[in-house]
Amino acid sequence: MSNTFAAFLIALRMAESGGDYQAVNSLNFLGAYQFGEAALIDLGYVRRDQDVYDNDYSGGWTGKNGVRSIEGFLANEEEQDRAAQQWMRVMWSYIEYREIDGYAWKQVGETQLTTSGMLAAAHLLGAGALKEYIDSGGRSDPRDPYGMPLSQYIAKLGGYDVPFAPPET
Repeated sequence: MSNTFAAFLIALRMAESGGDYQAVNSLNFLGAYQFGEAALIDLGYVRRDQDVYDNDYSGGWTGKNGVRSIEGFLANEEEQDRAAQQWMRVMWSYIEYREIDGYAWKQVGETQLTTSGMLAAAHLLGAGALKEYIDSGGRSDPRDPYGMPLSQYIAKLGGYDVPFAPPET
């Protein structure tokens, strides 16, 4: 399998939803990439409401690129793919903001960090959880609500090219 950024996005959506663009999990994360309300707010699809983490989308949809509802988002594979590409750039900016981008291509605990693995970890639990993992030398390994350890996501989705992140040296 190729290690392109496009291949990374395919691997990510397979890991998140089995590639199902219509998927809605028990925590109300949406689509092939399992976007939550906070991510869709950051991307401009959903308006901010009182609790950006409850995934009730009660702020309403902005109409960005014609997406006006949960159903509209789930029905639009092309827009979900576009959102995922944009989201990875946003995630990398959060990694830079947390000043952990310099850990790309370094060993942390038992795990070799790659840019795509770092992006996957940030998508799973946020850049703060990735920073916690790095700062602990891999001893703290946060898990998502379904039990997925951060280190497993880093390993599973590592090794893909990320055009906007530092290359392996």
